[in-house]
Amino acid sequence: MLLIVAATWFVSAGLLSGPVTGAAAATCGKFEQATLSCPEANGVFDHGGVDLSAGFDSNSGGGGGAPPGADGGAQTDENPGQNGDQGTVNVADPLVIVRDPFFVNCTPGSPCDPSLVVSMSDLVNFRPVVPTQGMEPNGWTVIGLPTNFFAAASAHTRSGLLLGFPAEVRFTPAGYRWAYGDGATGGSATGGASWADLHLPEFSETATSHTYLDAGDFVIALTVDYSAQYRFAGQPWRGIGGTLAVPANPITARAGTARTVLVDRECTRNPSGPGC
Repeated sequence: MLLIVAATWFVSAGLLSGPVTGAAAATCGKFEQATLSCPEANGVFDHGGVDLSAGFDSNSGGGGGAPPGADGGAQTDENPGQNGDQGTVNVADPLVIVRDPFFVNCTPGSPCDPSLVVSMSDLVNFRPVVPTQGMEPNGWTVIGLPTNFFAAASAHTRSGLLLGFPAEVRFTPAGYRWAYGDGATGGSATGGASWADLHLPEFSETATSHTYLDAGDFVIALTVDYSAQYRFAGQPWRGIGGTLAVPANPITARAGTARTVLVDRECTRNPSGPGC
């Protein structure tokens, strides 16, 4: 008989980052792994992150244990009219479970049922850090000239406890996808960088730049695809098939034209000067 008594928890990894210490941070060593006494963990992409689940079954029937050499299972007297069967009694009620050297009246499926199997499980959700994006020029773009976009996302690890064992999920950026708001899209294996970091002059083309052809206000959306691995109870890292798409903060840019004019001085110092 199987009785699932364990509660299942759903916790955001945002509350579970940081090192795991103390007695609760048990690990499964080589002996436990060899004897299959470690709970098995499974990782899938779900709920905007990685769901790690683990569980195990335990025979935890009550009623007391049998002495050495005795049969610990439930039994009844097959010949109730005969004497000499030590450790058994005449049973009329089929719900009476008999154990050497005593018996208990036990309802099937209750904690005292010796055939009861207790199933324990746990579920924790680990979510990656939300990526961010930037652009230059910041908030505006010149029609016909490249606008540079770049993302801030890096490999990082989330940690927590699963069934009292340390659990970790490692997220690694695998791809970057931009929707520029004018119907065009672009992708890159890297998040790009600023013109200064790339040692390029302003309005240079980059692997993550885009050129607008029409005036208007555009909302730029970035999605970062993360690959993930998980580790449970000190066991080796395991990969999860596929990737997790995580949206970044949207940004708005205004595209317009630019003209080059000759001025007597900077227009901020002489707004009424020629060309200003």
